[in-house]
Amino acid sequence: MDRCSRNRTQSPLTWRDTVHRLAARAGVVVHNWPANRFEAMADALTLLRRAAYRPATVIDCGANCGQFATLVTTVFPDATVHLIEPQAYCWPALERLVRERGNAHLYRVAATEPGVARVRMHRGGSTGSTGAFVIAAGEPYAADLESDAATLDQLVPSSLTRSDRALLKLDIEGHEASALRGALRLLGLVEVVLSEVQFFNANGGLRSSFDDVAALMAASGFQLYDFATMGARPRDKRLRQGDAIFVRRDSPLAADVSWD
Repeated sequence: MDRCSRNRTQSPLTWRDTVHRLAARAGVVVHNWPANRFEAMADALTLLRRAAYRPATVIDCGANCGQFATLVTTVFPDATVHLIEPQAYCWPALERLVRERGNAHLYRVAATEPGVARVRMHRGGSTGSTGAFVIAAGEPYAADLESDAATLDQLVPSSLTRSDRALLKLDIEGHEASALRGALRLLGLVEVVLSEVQFFNANGGLRSSFDDVAALMAASGFQLYDFATMGARPRDKRLRQGDAIFVRRDSPLAADVSWD
């Protein structure tokens, strides 16, 4: 059974989810070793909600089969969700999500930088891969997918305003900096950016790093707020990638700097 079909036909809770929830009720946190590598996306979103953050709009860039959209709308159920995904294999699952939610929209393109109308992507032979990425110039990967592309500024509706307190999520496997360069207008409107980041390029890759994303965020008026996940490479547990949360410097989230 394919990944997208599993998302449609099985319970969203895995046995690990069940163990983690039961442990959390007892005040215990269960995570993989070592202690500074973790998966806490649901907790990070919940903490934002507890800090009185309520986005009216969520932009899910790299939506895949709707895994993040399903999670984020359990925390922020009233948000309108914009789903951006270039893989046709994922579209049926996302179309179903749009039908079921009502306040969701699907964009069947890849998000990229200005001046690019099509991109070449690599999935590693996996249809509907969660690790599909846009091939950067000079990278030693064969393209097994091509997609129409647009900037986030072109995709996001003109009706979006700062009062929406929008959340932008980027999970596009090292293409985040390119997408951010095409989001200058959008970055002036969103309040929170949740971006996958890579701490070093593996296997000859030439994609954006954490430093690239952090520099673009700082130049656009954002500061690092939290990490939702941190992942290590299997061989020696060196920190490899994560999901960083940035907030606008003028956000109420950034204003709360009390120690207690």
